[in-house]
Amino acid sequence: MKHFIQEVFSEVLENPVFDQILIEKYFSKEYIQYVDGTCLNYNEFVLHIKKLKEKVTQQQIEIINHAENRNIIFTHHLAKSVLKDGSTVRHKVLAEFTIADGKIIQCNELTLLIEGDHTAKNLGSEV
Repeated sequence: MKHFIQEVFSEVLENPVFDQILIEKYFSKEYIQYVDGTCLNYNEFVLHIKKLKEKVTQQQIEIINHAENRNIIFTHHLAKSVLKDGSTVRHKVLAEFTIADGKIIQCNELTLLIEGDHTAKNLGSEV
């Protein structure tokens, strides 16, 4: 499952181009994301990814650690984002992904800004 999540990070998040077909490849239409007290359904998540592409020119995600249990994978990862204004922000992310029928159906995530402007604090949930 780690390889699957790395593919998601690479093709959906690190890819500078918004591509809804790639989102549909990896995420169920029933997808729900809980992040820092905010709940996003599939359509809101798509808008969130679109918003990220408007604000971020480059993103790198490094998985520090992970754990797997049946259809669930936990990741501890770092997300480094270069914003359109040239500034850089880094987030520490703890995420629990639930996978069913080859797609992510849920993510429960905590995101902490560890470097950069505090206005980027909610980059992980902004729509």
